[in-house]
Amino acid sequence: MGTLSLKRLTAADIMATDVVTIEPSDSLRDAMTLMTENHVTGLPVIDHKGRCVGLISATDILNYEQDHSEETEEANEAMTRYYNPESQRWESVRVTSFALEEFADVPVSDVMTRELVSVSPETPVTDVAEKIVELDIHRALVLDEGQRLMGIVSAIDFARLVAAPPPQ
Repeated sequence: MGTLSLKRLTAADIMATDVVTIEPSDSLRDAMTLMTENHVTGLPVIDHKGRCVGLISATDILNYEQDHSEETEEANEAMTRYYNPESQRWESVRVTSFALEEFADVPVSDVMTRELVSVSPETPVTDVAEKIVELDIHRALVLDEGQRLMGIVSAIDFARLVAAPPPQ
């Protein structure tokens, strides 16, 4: 794909629209289940008015568990490693089955990121890519003026764009 045609593409042209979402009152267990079943690492959080009010990621949940497992009586020094797609690094985290059970019923709203990184559907893909690289994040939400989710542009969408065969 030529540079000229790439500059004409917008977020709406490459965004994923079949986005799995979650509600603020759903539990971390619900979030983990949805992420696992749908092979995603983050979920937009949608309120009862249909507005995107946050984002919960696997990293958010692991960090929450790690921060709070030290407060549990049965926390131990067992560590596990996981690949953090947002930082693109392997990281270590303390994970205890006791803590995961204890925190599984915590509402998503207690852990989600509220500072949304978003673009409009008309944002050129080059600007979306710059924002993702500049902020060192994995995804940008595509929101309309009312904060309603229209889609997500993630690193995989850019990989698909580059891997797509050139138009004939």
